[in-house]
Amino acid sequence: MEDEVLIKVQNVELTYNDGKPNAFRALRDVNLQIRKNSFAIIFGPSGCGKSSLLNVISGLEVPDKGEVFVGEKNLLTMSKGDHVYFHRKTIGMVFQSYNLITTLSVLDNVAIPQIFVSSNKQTREEKALKLLDRFGIKPQADKLPSELSGGQQQRIGIARAIINDQPIILADEPVGNLDSKSANNVMQILSELNREENKTIIMVSHNPENIIWGDHIIYMKDGMVVKEDIRNAKGETTQVSKEEEDEFSKIEAMLRNFQGLTAEQIKILITPMKSEILARSVLVDMDQKQMSILEESIRRRILNTITPQEFFEIMDKSDREGGVDMDVRRAHKVAKKVEDLIALAHTVNNVDNDDNERKANEVVKYLLTQENVKISPNQLEQLKELIKHRIMNRIDRGVFRELLDAPPSKKGVGFNSKTAKKIAKSLDIILMVGYGMK
Repeated sequence: MEDEVLIKVQNVELTYNDGKPNAFRALRDVNLQIRKNSFAIIFGPSGCGKSSLLNVISGLEVPDKGEVFVGEKNLLTMSKGDHVYFHRKTIGMVFQSYNLITTLSVLDNVAIPQIFVSSNKQTREEKALKLLDRFGIKPQADKLPSELSGGQQQRIGIARAIINDQPIILADEPVGNLDSKSANNVMQILSELNREENKTIIMVSHNPENIIWGDHIIYMKDGMVVKEDIRNAKGETTQVSKEEEDEFSKIEAMLRNFQGLTAEQIKILITPMKSEILARSVLVDMDQKQMSILEESIRRRILNTITPQEFFEIMDKSDREGGVDMDVRRAHKVAKKVEDLIALAHTVNNVDNDDNERKANEVVKYLLTQENVKISPNQLEQLKELIKHRIMNRIDRGVFRELLDAPPSKKGVGFNSKTAKKIAKSLDIILMVGYGMK
């Protein structure tokens, strides 16, 4: 199946030199799912944790906390023997520095992994020559690696990585040391392995030029996955922003830390965060200036310092007039979406109205319309019940999201994970925007 999850990383933490003065926290509560047959690129600046994450996925690094699954196998509970077998049959590694054995010929370097699966010499050399021919370096078979260019050496590295026909290829900066022509050649090879042989490719890169090759881009910063872009077979991209989840957590932490403040003081403190999250939920294809104006306008609308009509006019005005410069139709659409959400948030968070049944009904109607979700009568009743419990703060965000995804037999709604995530996020926004409203 195209959307089958092959690799799952859950709550992974990794600290180097833990407990020492030079301790470095490389991975911070990383959660990630990678589909089978995808071309995933882990992207970010040096030191952000890209290679550490790749090493954890490969089993070369053992995290301090969390779990890593490849298929049904939990890497952290494998025996040593199972781990060795897993590496030989499941994962091929490609390194930036090639890691070829300089005293062996090109042919022998490629054939080495076949020795560990008990392949006879004739079979392994035939397979190695076939791969060398495919990658255009068969004439170099008897040479030493040092006699070849960097691009040729990397092609040898890729041939070695796939000779045992492993379904997963992990590549750590595979084109980092190559000129642009050689880099493009290597990227084409990886892309062909993904498209034509259905290999799952997971590649680390700090170069934004390489992003175009992937269908799942994982953005990292300071040891965290901050955003994901996932492109489907039609070329449509879904953006999964971990930063938004972090913002919700920041607001929750702020509410805990400032319990001594008045409701009005807290409202002023968190309104900029509200407007930022709401702006991102309304639109993403805007430049920084437009987004700033949108956020400020939403902030003023939440505080009720501008009217709905004034908000619409700001959306419609040109940038020279201090507006967002939308066409009239789009301005109306955005203004309506913001007004509907603010009105619903006000209703849900109105402490003078304890009719939680009606609140849940209104939220369900809004969410199903916004997300264009069709559900059965039984699912509808269960969704209403869960939303009522969430509104009344009987369950937290995490439990709510898990129950949206869980089957009815476990008191869940039975949504797929993508729909569950969208519904949970939308309700988070409603509750967050409504906090402090009267």
